[in-house]
Amino acid sequence: MTAEYVAAIDIGTQSTRAALVDGNGSITDVAASPLDLYAPRPGWAEQDPRQWWDTTVANLATVVRRNPQARIEAVGVGAQMHSLVACDVSGAQVTDRAAIWSDKRSLEQVTEFLRRPDAEDLSMLAGNRPLPAWAGFKMAWLRSQLPAAYEAADCLLVAKDYVNLRLCGVLATDPSEASGSFLCDAATCTWSPDLMAALGVERSKLPDIADSATVIGTVGPDVARQTGLASGTPVVAGAGDMLCQLLATGITTPGRAGLVAGTASIMAAAAPVASSDMRVMNLRSASGGWVWFGISDAAGQAFRWWLDLLQPGETAPADRAAVDFDAATCLAAGVEPGSGGLLFFPYLLGERTLGSAEARGSFVGAGLGHHRPHFIRAVMEGITFEDRRALECVCPDGAEGAVRCTGGGAGSALWNQMRADIFGHPVQTMALTEGGILGAAILAAVGAGWHRDAIAAAEQMVRPAQVFSPSPDAAARYQEAYRRFCLVHDALTPVWNQWSDGARQ
Repeated sequence: MTAEYVAAIDIGTQSTRAALVDGNGSITDVAASPLDLYAPRPGWAEQDPRQWWDTTVANLATVVRRNPQARIEAVGVGAQMHSLVACDVSGAQVTDRAAIWSDKRSLEQVTEFLRRPDAEDLSMLAGNRPLPAWAGFKMAWLRSQLPAAYEAADCLLVAKDYVNLRLCGVLATDPSEASGSFLCDAATCTWSPDLMAALGVERSKLPDIADSATVIGTVGPDVARQTGLASGTPVVAGAGDMLCQLLATGITTPGRAGLVAGTASIMAAAAPVASSDMRVMNLRSASGGWVWFGISDAAGQAFRWWLDLLQPGETAPADRAAVDFDAATCLAAGVEPGSGGLLFFPYLLGERTLGSAEARGSFVGAGLGHHRPHFIRAVMEGITFEDRRALECVCPDGAEGAVRCTGGGAGSALWNQMRADIFGHPVQTMALTEGGILGAAILAAVGAGWHRDAIAAAEQMVRPAQVFSPSPDAAARYQEAYRRFCLVHDALTPVWNQWSDGARQ
């Protein structure tokens, strides 16, 4: 019996995935492949785009082969944001690796931009503070440091748009990625001549912008042969993974707030316009509005890093991840809120806007009375304290309803209760925590003609689940611990600004 599905592709930092999703938002099957991450220098983070594509093809072929009854009506891609893939029009790379979202190598280009007398006006035009994360500054770095590669590139793409090019042969981006480039006029969602001139990027190297749920092309014959997808299957423009995840939590109404607890930790709120607060970052949403957000680049990654340090071994980290996580959170559950005064600052990849890009991860307040469980809980609390700092920026008047939580870190009841206690605000999980997959599927469902737009599709396909309410006693303890966290953070910030030479040896 034939059943109708959409195919959702998720390009993360640690893995790629492909899934079949039905019209109710249920995942029928999913295949995943691990990814390699390279850090050739402090502050650099790279991946090989060919691995994104090769694993995506393998993932799609797996789910199609395992589900011969499936009729796939459309394909949607969500991917890690702000990467830079310089390639020719056929999709062939002109550099071996891509600088990804957490890469900070373009800090010099940002510093140079800030010296301009019109830097503030241009930042308001872009709707964002200049940061090394934005793809436009990575393009400026490429032009400055690898001019031959820059000149050889016919197009400058991000991960999602590179995968879409390989899928359907069309050069396109979407508003979420365009608004995160620092090259796009925030008011009109068009490429800005002034911003392109300031960063030295030619319009001819940038793709056109299409709405996230718009069909941009169809699966080509070669891809059909490799994956089992039908040639001619519609492909939508898609969106950045963060916007897919927020769409999958129903963050479509102004005032609603959501937390994406993944490799990075992202606190965001839906809004009708871009925020003028330069501490807050702005991106066009996958459903047509805006999101205000703050991000901790190495949140879930910091937790994984700490567990790997505690339990080194020959077993592949991916194989022992679930066991380690469950065992670690059980240990942390036996420690009182506040971890006995031990604080962790999760800045393994620096900070974006609420501190210094030169910041590093650190434990403060350790004593002989602290043991492994204290350190595990302190890491969880430090990540969540940082989330609260972002929440206070994106929701200065408080969130409307519970903070909706998705991502891999949303599966821990202990951590969700900790979030509610630290935020002093209810936290709600989702029935499906695979937000990147579901968000991409929602966009594909519009492309398949199942729904009129992404908001309507989200209302049909998103299902909230459990609510965690703050415990008065724990919330009171955390209020003091959070105050101390902020004090130490502010005291360390000027130190980190002088630390860079030592950190980069």
